[in-house]
Amino acid sequence: MPEPTATPDPSLRARIDSAAQGLLYTSESDYPFDWFFLPGGAAGWPYGPEEFARRAGLAAEQPEERTLDRLLAPHIEKSDPSDARTQELRPRFEALKQTLRESVAEVRVFRLGQTEVHCYAVGDDGHGNLAGLHTIAVET
Repeated sequence: MPEPTATPDPSLRARIDSAAQGLLYTSESDYPFDWFFLPGGAAGWPYGPEEFARRAGLAAEQPEERTLDRLLAPHIEKSDPSDARTQELRPRFEALKQTLRESVAEVRVFRLGQTEVHCYAVGDDGHGNLAGLHTIAVET
């Protein structure tokens, strides 16, 4: 495994940020997608949600793992076909999913929390780090 870098590859961040720009993760509230980077976090990748939370120094209340498909399904497969705005955004969410899959290896989605669930879609950036996106889902 390559030696981890302390900073993300600028082109990787630009690709992921560009794909997520202006998109909101819709649950009981709408939250943007934020860049996430964990230097050295890819050592031993892939691993589970408890280990992710530990390495990232995050509170691990009810950690769970989901797929990227399941995270984005409300905006793609389960989007309302009669909602013009939702259908207008659907290709952008599909492109976001594809960008993540092409930009980082073995994308995993970790969810931490109960009511305010922090969602991380991350993978190995090829330089020994984890990189991807974070958003929040509100679930009451």
